[in-house]
Amino acid sequence: MTRFDVTAIGEGGVRLSVPSGERLERAQSFDIAIAGTEANVLAGLSALGWSSSWCSSLPDSPLGRRVENELRMHGIDLSLVRRVPGARLGTYYVEYSVPPRPTQVTFDRANTAFALMRPDEVDWEALLDTRVLHLTGLTAALSPSVMSIVAEAFDRAADAGVEVSFDVNYRGNLWDPGTAAEALAPLIRRADILFCRAEDLGTLYGAGPDCDTAINDLLERTNARWVHVTDSERGIRSSIDGKIVSTPVVPVSVVDRLGAGDGFAAGALHGRLIGEPENAPRYGAVMAALALSQRGEQIYTTRAEVEGILADPAQRLAR
Repeated sequence: MTRFDVTAIGEGGVRLSVPSGERLERAQSFDIAIAGTEANVLAGLSALGWSSSWCSSLPDSPLGRRVENELRMHGIDLSLVRRVPGARLGTYYVEYSVPPRPTQVTFDRANTAFALMRPDEVDWEALLDTRVLHLTGLTAALSPSVMSIVAEAFDRAADAGVEVSFDVNYRGNLWDPGTAAEALAPLIRRADILFCRAEDLGTLYGAGPDCDTAINDLLERTNARWVHVTDSERGIRSSIDGKIVSTPVVPVSVVDRLGAGDGFAAGALHGRLIGEPENAPRYGAVMAALALSQRGEQIYTTRAEVEGILADPAQRLAR
């Protein structure tokens, strides 16, 4: 029996955001949240009762401990986290907006404790004592050494017989489309469970613009058994053991747009872990909606709440 249900490698950091309608250059204060795409997925899975562990590298400082405290509160095991004296913490700034301006994200993630992490600093045996290993393209973009960690994780997981979940998670602020497309192609090919936004497929490989075209393109690029393409409000297309499934989004009043993709991944992985991959996109849609309806990037929920929304998405009063 494995020690964990899901493990992940990724960077943790601080998100500093200004309220909707404020501009970053005139901000007088910031709202603080803890960020980290893989950690967000693990938090969602922990809320649903799964055991999880996060591998990372953080500054041995109050800021690093702030990240640890948040993730520990969600029940994530942190035994694989390195603490580095004098290191930097990844930070990003968010300027929420209303049309016609999009929400703007500014990264400050160079030379952080995690970006400088090397493959020989990972406890591979402990990391792979799991049913599923979750990785993302966002993390692969952070530095050459981190890219080598992600690539080695694929190799070691294959040798250990561990399923790899991979979210393409392209970020144009971190690398250009040509570089990302080339670097991510072999990782996309090797994933067992694959997530990608239709928009990212269009940017990287010219696929789309609709989900049907995007997923057909993605299926030619991967050997994954379970593939999920998300397309904002337009729904989800999934390939479940070769069968194409369409899933609508769950109606939601958006409070915070960031973290919805991580919520979807957590819900879909939940479906896989309970042995219902055919229902994975439905669980993913519920968890994405919960992420959109809450402030911050980690989802607070329960398995009972998710099952209730899945049974009756239109329910307005529970008593």
